[in-house]
Amino acid sequence: MTFSAGFSVQAVELFCGAGGMSRGLIDAGIEVIRAYDAWPVAVENYRHNIGPHAEVADLKNLLSIIPEIVRLAPDMICGGPPCQDYSLAGRRQEGENASMTVAFAIIATAVRPEWIVMENVIQASKSQAWAEARAMLKRAGYGLSESRTNASLYGVPQSRRRFIVTARLGERDGFLQSAVADAASARPMTLRDMFGPLIKSPLYFPATSAARRSLYSPDESAPTIRERSIRPVPATWHPHAADIALIENGYVYSRPVRGGRGVRTIDEPFPTVTRTSWERPAPKYLGNPHPDDPAPAELTATLTREQASRIQGFPEDWQWIARTQRDILQMIANAVPAPLAKAIGEIILARQAGQTVPAIEGRFLDWLEHNGQRRTIARNIKASAMRARRLLGGRTYADSARELADLDAVAGFASLPKNTRSDLRRALVLLAQFESSKKSRPKTTRQTRATETAPEPIVLADAA
Repeated sequence: MTFSAGFSVQAVELFCGAGGMSRGLIDAGIEVIRAYDAWPVAVENYRHNIGPHAEVADLKNLLSIIPEIVRLAPDMICGGPPCQDYSLAGRRQEGENASMTVAFAIIATAVRPEWIVMENVIQASKSQAWAEARAMLKRAGYGLSESRTNASLYGVPQSRRRFIVTARLGERDGFLQSAVADAASARPMTLRDMFGPLIKSPLYFPATSAARRSLYSPDESAPTIRERSIRPVPATWHPHAADIALIENGYVYSRPVRGGRGVRTIDEPFPTVTRTSWERPAPKYLGNPHPDDPAPAELTATLTREQASRIQGFPEDWQWIARTQRDILQMIANAVPAPLAKAIGEIILARQAGQTVPAIEGRFLDWLEHNGQRRTIARNIKASAMRARRLLGGRTYADSARELADLDAVAGFASLPKNTRSDLRRALVLLAQFESSKKSRPKTTRQTRATETAPEPIVLADAA
């Protein structure tokens, strides 16, 4: 995916850890100008591998950090507030860590960048802390897209389910959800996909950055093919010995969380990487294995630290600096997988550049027919609404009056036939009414939804 020359988005990352999210956003084309974390060890690793713009900071000290970020004037605030209070691997009791989600929202709304990106575990979406943070963002004028993603569908061989919030000033809620869904792959990425080009005819596509791999199986999706991008596998290339052992074994063990399965095949994604993912099965598990394990746990391979790092999206040449193995594994487990962050970054840049248009979610055609429009006219209205959104560069608007004013100001709009201009304006009005009706619709029975009172119909001419 490419973007127009001179186009850039500058970001500040909060709770940056060792730099997984920054690595992915940078690979997408976003410039990360500052990053903050309270853990000095993580900041040291960030600075060593990404750049000197990371700083140790207590993000609870709002009076200190907010003025500093305001001076930076970023286009984006991003980050993954601590998730331990929400995580299935934790106690799931909201405390100080959960309060950092609120601190994230306070900082973001005080700085007021155009874009906000927040990552957390799925359970955070139902937390009181997120409810408070969400209310702050809405009061500040942000439209929110709340997506529940699985990293295995975004280039990560790991079933890591995460809550991704993207927010933009002035947008309607849900403005980016269709784009996030469309970016998902058709099937999950597996361990074999990452570690298993031990085949007779691997394909070699020279990587464009250190964060990407170069070898692909003929049975998986390859990167975008450019002129002369397919080359013979270099004679100097050889697989990692640990990767060979993993592929030849065919099974891998991961310490299960809350009674889950401990053994996976290499043709599945790995479960969520945690600090203990590298451990061998303990006697307790060996004596009482999960009934769905496809192989005995004692016969499986376990991940090396380097494999866990690569599964989390860190480049092969990433250098970990820490006094203890525990700290390194904790940094790996805490990270946002770089390929997932890269996918979100590319989605945002494409929308910023007006290269994508949000889909019209819901039964817009049925709603129009319910309000007296014939099916043919309803299709024309929907087509006009999508055309208007394309003219607006993919923007949606919480304020309908501003949406219409910006449409009138679009270059070339005034030269369109009068009837066409009228149809485009009225299609946006109807779409806004439809979106409002979805918000106010009570979530009860299907019969109640079908019989609720709708706005008076607006009769449109066929779109030109």
